[in-house]
Amino acid sequence: MATSGFVDALLGSLPADIKKAMTEAFRYVLPNGRFGPVSHQAKTENFQAYYVQGVTSSVANTEFSIVHGMGRAPYVAIPVLPLDYIGVTFVGLTVTRIADSQRLYLRSASTSATVTLYVE
Repeated sequence: MATSGFVDALLGSLPADIKKAMTEAFRYVLPNGRFGPVSHQAKTENFQAYYVQGVTSSVANTEFSIVHGMGRAPYVAIPVLPLDYIGVTFVGLTVTRIADSQRLYLRSASTSATVTLYVE
């Protein structure tokens, strides 16, 4: 994350009124970026990403899918551990198919495990 000093240097040559407005906007945004509370298909607080939750297959190494609701294929899925859910765990996940505009396709050796992912 950029520091406010770096932003100030970038804005140095702007007219004073624009520089002041941009500086104040960056001073607010930089320290206030938040992922926010975790809930299935909920948008993160300040980022263009969503949380999704699912359960691995009851049969080891069998494909399962999670509906993400983004309307486009996500670029990444990052495991997260929400601290207000019991039983959520990090498990090994393997992508079995390229994600599409509706679902993520995964498999895991862990069975019936609840997983939570940050998808962007």
